[in-house]
Amino acid sequence: MIIADIEADLLDYADFEEVASVARAKLFITAAKRWLIVRADTASNEASSLTIGKSFVESMMKRATQYVAQNSSGSVRFLGPGRSFR
Repeated sequence: MIIADIEADLLDYADFEEVASVARAKLFITAAKRWLIVRADTASNEASSLTIGKSFVESMMKRATQYVAQNSSGSVRFLGPGRSFR
C-alpha cells in the first residue's frame, strides 16, 4: 500500500464524528495505524530536512477509538415469532 493511499484514507474517514459512523471510525483507526507504521518521523536530503509530528494522528486515532467504544453496541437483537416489539 502506498503512503499516499493511506493518507487519502485518513482524510476520507476523518469525518466519522460528523456523519456519526462507527464503521468510518474503525476505518480511520486502521488507516491511522498503517500511517504511523509506514511514515518516518524525519526525512532529509542533502539540502533540507523535515520532521513530521505524529501526535495529531495519534490523538485522532484515540478519539476514534473512544468513539467506537462509546457508540458500539455489543448486543444484537433478533426479532422473531413470539417476541413483541413496539
